[in-house]
Amino acid sequence: MHTPTPEEIALAFDLGVPRGELVHVRRGDNDAWRLETSTGSYFVKGYFPATGGQFNGEHLTDQLAVAMAFERRALEAGVDMPEPISPTDPFLEWTVSIEDRLFRVHRWIEHDNSDSNVASWLGRTMLQVHQLEPLGRAGLPDWWRPSVRSPETWEGWFTKAHQQGAAWADLSQAALPHILAASARITELCADVPDLVTTHGDFKTHNTVRSPSGPVLVDWDSVRTDSAALEAGRVAYIFGAGRRDQVREILDAYVAAGGDLGWAGPDLFLSVSRNQLQVLAEQIRAALGEEPAARWMGDPATVEAAITGTLRDLPGRSDALQKLL
Repeated sequence: MHTPTPEEIALAFDLGVPRGELVHVRRGDNDAWRLETSTGSYFVKGYFPATGGQFNGEHLTDQLAVAMAFERRALEAGVDMPEPISPTDPFLEWTVSIEDRLFRVHRWIEHDNSDSNVASWLGRTMLQVHQLEPLGRAGLPDWWRPSVRSPETWEGWFTKAHQQGAAWADLSQAALPHILAASARITELCADVPDLVTTHGDFKTHNTVRSPSGPVLVDWDSVRTDSAALEAGRVAYIFGAGRRDQVREILDAYVAAGGDLGWAGPDLFLSVSRNQLQVLAEQIRAALGEEPAARWMGDPATVEAAITGTLRDLPGRSDALQKLL
């Protein structure tokens, strides 16, 4: 996997003369570096070829083509976000190809955490993004469906866990009814929602950068379709850390900006359950040796601990989510 030189990036994006090496700042789904040059400070992203395509098409370039077109619409609409730097010889929109990887750049954003409450901004920004490309009434997209497994599949996993002596096997009996109930409701909603939209797709705390001039939304690579209300519910849960007052403040800001949550009723936080079930299924498959553990899962002990915590908390989680309404 190619790591570029400062000179390669500076030349590809006309950034001036490098003043030091690329400083690696993050490795997750992609690599990220900071680069200082004679013209300023920059954020450099390097894509892994296997990343992407999970929401649009089959390949990274399929995903990026959709994502960057939507990102441009958001820029033109005035969403608070960094402006990409155009390369001198583009491969796709704002990316260049160097060796075996794609790269893109925007100016480095200095973090300012003096005001940590982003509820009003988040509610308004979500609504602004949801209004860019409303799609109306339709079934939920395919990426919702991996969270739903048949009762036989869950029962088979738990039987195998008992046979292998997994530490979390005994928690399965109490958790299974809640897993199946959430799965059934997700299946029902997959057939029809009234508010499908194209959206940023990755509203997370680490993608909200507090700049000196206010919060900005970064990392637009996961653009996808979703229910506006169900995404708003999950985003509020994430940013509010499950605390009712903080969750409600975000949702109230979304509604005040013009968002509609009414149709979802008790299903407002169903996407929270969807994500938990999907992650749990992936972790169980890894723990049982049915597939390799993904990079984000950590070592086997971490996977086992995560499964244990999820199964232990499941019986009370549905009630906890309803209390947030």
